[in-house]
Amino acid sequence: MVLAIYSVLATMLFAGTVLPFLPVAHGLVRVGDFPRQQYLALALALIAAAPFFADRTAIWLGILTLLAAIAAVQAALIAAFTPLARKQSAGFDPHRHDGDALRLVAANVKMSNRQRQAMLAELERADPDILVLMEVDEGWAAALSPLTGRYRHVVSRPQDNSYGMIVASRLELTEIVVECLLTEDVPSVVATVRTKAGRRFRLYALHPEPPVPHRGTTGRDGETALVALRVREETLPVIVTGDLNDVAWSKTTRRFRRVSRLLDPRIGRSVFSTFDARIPLLRWPLDHLFHSAQFRLAGMRRLAPCGSDHFPVAFDLVLCSQPETESRLEPADGDDVARARDLVGAARARDEKPIGGDWET
Repeated sequence: MVLAIYSVLATMLFAGTVLPFLPVAHGLVRVGDFPRQQYLALALALIAAAPFFADRTAIWLGILTLLAAIAAVQAALIAAFTPLARKQSAGFDPHRHDGDALRLVAANVKMSNRQRQAMLAELERADPDILVLMEVDEGWAAALSPLTGRYRHVVSRPQDNSYGMIVASRLELTEIVVECLLTEDVPSVVATVRTKAGRRFRLYALHPEPPVPHRGTTGRDGETALVALRVREETLPVIVTGDLNDVAWSKTTRRFRRVSRLLDPRIGRSVFSTFDARIPLLRWPLDHLFHSAQFRLAGMRRLAPCGSDHFPVAFDLVLCSQPETESRLEPADGDDVARARDLVGAARARDEKPIGGDWET
């Protein structure tokens, strides 16, 4: 009986480990990227418990070898997001760096969440210079208006399909574009931000579709690929932020970093899991911020979720004149760029409505 249980669990872990590496853009495959921390923990727990049950038969040795290989693959993917790895984003050092400090908060409020006053109070305490809000409908827009109304620049696109967005900024916003990049009714906000000292950077706020078991991930993958290709051509420093509905270690996110040439402040620091805020054992990093090398990281933290399934995230950054990184970003090759263009083309060719808000309960 124990051998059967080990065999089934090892097979499931193997499938969950290997399937996301396949070039298949479907939710049933791509979702395997998400619980890699949980896969690692389960594989290690099974290995640790094996001495109480296992014998030296070939079947047991094969199962334990497979579990060890699964743990090694998962650990290799996650290790970059721990202090064991070298940091990718340079930390801010006031003795060496001089620049313009700003705080950006990104919050997926969850459209069906009714703890609106608690969320309002939490965001007010965070006191961001730039606030990016996702899953905002008219009710949320009204509830948060005491906060957003204090900002000089507000870009508001509330929607009732879980893709509404508001960007509010104390800093000047120009060249503002609200655009459904590849999927109808899934907007993104792009703007040029000017700091108090006159430095400028480009801000991309995104919230692509999530992976679900009954649909492909072509829209999500194409949208992030399109942004990576656009960022690659930018001449100003860039921040990309939002709930990307993809994890930090997936091949699509790694390709995004290579093509866009942006840095991930979590590398060398923390996994920084932000979803699901309600279930501590089932969490992964879905809410992201990537930035150009001109930014230094002064701090990052999770805020209280206040009824949402996502933790809001706060990043303190300093925009400096000169680029600096603590580790060299892996450059994109021709295959990366070609694959990104293919993903964009596939997403443009779809004839699908966006995944709706039917999961909102």
